[in-house]
Amino acid sequence: MPADRVGTVKALVLTGPPAAAGDGIEVRRVETLDDYVASREIQWDAFGVPDERRAKEWERLDVDFDETIRLAVPVTFLATLDGRPAATGMAIPSERGVFLIAGATAPWARGRGLYRALVRTRWQYAVERGTPALVTQADPSTSYPILKRLGFRDVCTLERLEDTR
Repeated sequence: MPADRVGTVKALVLTGPPAAAGDGIEVRRVETLDDYVASREIQWDAFGVPDERRAKEWERLDVDFDETIRLAVPVTFLATLDGRPAATGMAIPSERGVFLIAGATAPWARGRGLYRALVRTRWQYAVERGTPALVTQADPSTSYPILKRLGFRDVCTLERLEDTR
């Protein structure tokens, strides 16, 4: 089993628009270092990233941000709730659609529609690119039920392995 203890994930696809976002939620593309830092901190907290790894990543945040902006991959989005950074999600564009990764919501903001808003914004991004399809993989115990409620369809089940050598 991988170190993150997620041995099984579900691959999913969405080819039609998901539900719209709720009130008080704003989603924007990350274009500043401050927004990039806020999105990374949300991910670290949501995914339980250990302090040692956070410290290493913190040292490179400005370099990573510059590279992300220069290459335009991945595209990061930040959702705010009443003006406070609350959730984030990334998108990797391709010729046939957009691959969703790293969706995370701050613990204090869960259950308020932020994840749904991020999916909707990334759908709009895919449509604007002319590739209206979203694909992702999801942990059955976290994002999978949400994605199913948003209209994603199962593609397959993946067993994750980790080489610890």
